[in-house]
Amino acid sequence: MSLTAEAHARQHPDIALSLDRLLAIRLWARTGPRARVHQARQGRLGRVPGLSFRELRVYQAGDEVRHIDWRVTARLGRPYTRLYGEEQDQAHWLLLDLSPAMYFGSGPQLKARLGCELAAALLWQGETQANTLICHGSESSLAVQRGSLLPLLQTLCRQYELGLDRAPVSHSLAQTLARLNLPQGARLTLIGDHRPCEPALRQQLQLLGRRHDIHYWQIRDPLEAALPEAGQLAVQAGRRSGWLDGGSTSFRRDYQEAAEDIAELGQRQLLPLVQRLYRLDNGKPLQRQWQEGGCRLI
Repeated sequence: MSLTAEAHARQHPDIALSLDRLLAIRLWARTGPRARVHQARQGRLGRVPGLSFRELRVYQAGDEVRHIDWRVTARLGRPYTRLYGEEQDQAHWLLLDLSPAMYFGSGPQLKARLGCELAAALLWQGETQANTLICHGSESSLAVQRGSLLPLLQTLCRQYELGLDRAPVSHSLAQTLARLNLPQGARLTLIGDHRPCEPALRQQLQLLGRRHDIHYWQIRDPLEAALPEAGQLAVQAGRRSGWLDGGSTSFRRDYQEAAEDIAELGQRQLLPLVQRLYRLDNGKPLQRQWQEGGCRLI
């Protein structure tokens, strides 16, 4: 492919990722079930101004009557009061996998682009938090929010563009995790592929999970879940190549069963290691999945 043709291909609507696209996500990132859950977790819904909810306990002499939880009191038959502490914003570290495996898509977008859009949505949702963005790819980077989110969004666009070259990554995702120096109490969000985790990655997640909340988002393409009912698809693995026969009912069934086994294995591996596990469909727009609450597995 010539340089001109390659540049044109990168500007195709199914490939390109513009800064304007990530800026527009702000318009809906704070709406829908997911945003309300986030706001409740941060103490922004029904909270005492300047304070965040800490715990619920049996009412004790000296507790403020205005903090009594009347619904819980009525249900349990004895007074309970809500305790609050000084509100503190939780530091948020977001790690986005932009390795070559994420630059695949059988429909209107690459998994890497959906991952970048999801990262932008999560950043917009927690705009007032202290955000740190790490992109794992051929030229990995770390960017810290200082006021505006604009530099982090620009980093997403730049790192996505670099990843289109599909250059090999010299270090693993586990090694990138091992290099992080997360502050006490920080929350870690990972966005990556749906494949089962290698042992080294599981080990790093186990270590980090002892001190931090971990949220993991997996992105799966429709072709990685099932074959279309007709036609043949050319595939290549290393030096080996062949065909996937979508016209064969038995082959499609075997393919789908194998895909489900892979997805189930990845889920079993991660469930004990993370606090939240989500799966996104690369065949659907992010806004639709976001406003429906996404596909949460736990």
